Amino acid sequence: METLNKKVDASPTKEFFIYMLTRDIDIKPAIVELIDNAIDGAKKIRKNKNYSGLFIKINMSDHQFIIEDNCGGIDIETAQKYAFKFGRPSERQNDSSEYFTGIFGIGMKRALFKLGNKFEVISSTETEYFDLIVDVNEWVKEEEWNFHFEKAETGLHNSQVGTKIIVEGLKQDISSDFDSEYFRNTLIDYVQKYRTVEAENGLTIEINDILINTKREKLLDSEKIRPYTYRIEDPKGTIRIIAGITEKGEPDKAGWYVYCNGRLVLYANRDNLTGWGDGTRKYHPGLAEFRGYVYFESKNLLDLPWNTTKTGVDTSNRLYVMAKQKMIEAMTQIIRVTEAVKKRHDVTDLKELGFVKNTGERELTYSSVAEIKKNTDFSIAEPETVIPMTTISFSKPTSQYDKVKENLGVKTKKAVGEKLFEYYFEMEAL
Repeated sequence: METLNKKVDASPTKEFFIYMLTRDIDIKPAIVELIDNAIDGAKKIRKNKNYSGLFIKINMSDHQFIIEDNCGGIDIETAQKYAFKFGRPSERQNDSSEYFTGIFGIGMKRALFKLGNKFEVISSTETEYFDLIVDVNEWVKEEEWNFHFEKAETGLHNSQVGTKIIVEGLKQDISSDFDSEYFRNTLIDYVQKYRTVEAENGLTIEINDILINTKREKLLDSEKIRPYTYRIEDPKGTIRIIAGITEKGEPDKAGWYVYCNGRLVLYANRDNLTGWGDGTRKYHPGLAEFRGYVYFESKNLLDLPWNTTKTGVDTSNRLYVMAKQKMIEAMTQIIRVTEAVKKRHDVTDLKELGFVKNTGERELTYSSVAEIKKNTDFSIAEPETVIPMTTISFSKPTSQYDKVKENLGVKTKKAVGEKLFEYYFEMEAL
């Protein structure tokens, strides 16, 4: 009897792998994945979180895509063992002392395969350099899954450190997008929305020579108006929540903003995902001043409530479940208090009230959010109403005064005057 080979080949084909890897991510978040990689490099070389002088530059056309940075570069060992591996090795899952954003180790490869059929990665650290070129159409024909350096050197003294990625042989739809001014403008808008907080600390991002705006979010905050704040410390990570009100002038910005390790994954959300209509009322335009911000941080990236494309949240995640309860609490407080004030003063916009219009603002930066250490309820302390007063003075014969004082049963001139005025005011029904 012949002994059969019992091994069954269950390995994926490269074509199928690439298709599955890229099918569920849009081009804009794919490009932001490449930006995230550069920002993680910035975090490694600037642990003081001052990123002044560091840049990420993107240039695109109908035939080429280039992203380059000066954020430290990729060393050769990392490139060989981790950076180009399809997946994040288990020993790399919990080895971080920083709050990075690379989740499963597929972001860069997914983006490159999404963009085109040929890519080159050139990277320099202070002592090393490598150049890696991959022709995807040729690579899929090979049985092995490895990439190969065109050039790799160590023992150098490089003055410029960073990474440059060039993608050519663009996919037809990608080429059409990159040739469209409308797409480029929407990409700029997308990156402005989903940038990380590092962009607020000096790191610059450019797309076709246009600098990304790093305008900071603000909430009304003073002795009269206090935002809702809440901090949760959990073995899996830290959650900081701050919510309140701002001007109604930008209603499209109303809603919840959710960050994971500084990376925005939900922008101005106004549906059930963040609690609207789930234990509180649904969003409506009358709540356009509402702003809420949730910051999740964990050194184990798998504990954070984001999906693999960083475009949504896992609502079953432990940290998110805890946060959502407090998000609903914050909304309930803010809606109740603001609507009571509007009703009392018969206004539709709180900015119509002087004490609100003159209220100071709090800028939401990474450092200011990190300072949230105590829990506070949302409140609006209205100023006490000051009634204009008038002093009345007149003279009467003392004998008459004595009789009136005795009849009123009071002892002072002031009391006599007040009683007489009150009597007249009541009798005349004024």
